[in-house]
Amino acid sequence: MFYVGLDLFKEEAMPKYNLYCKDCDKEHSVWASMADKTDGRIPCPDCGKMDLETVFKAPPAYVKGNAAAQCPNRSGCGSSCPHAG
Repeated sequence: MFYVGLDLFKEEAMPKYNLYCKDCDKEHSVWASMADKTDGRIPCPDCGKMDLETVFKAPPAYVKGNAAAQCPNRSGCGSSCPHAG
């Protein structure tokens, strides 16, 4: 598919940030340019304050193969483990 202008599809052209507002004690997901983020020009969608902190979250982990069937206990449970297949 061919797009004429990226400004029509801002969600595809700009990164999404998870931000936390201390004043209203809420976490927000906001599409914003990198320049706005680094300059601190993103207001809180609820209260309008400019004091937002970036929330960092770990990416999801995917396990493939036999490791998915192993016991979640790192030391191992032995043969009586309910997790043993």
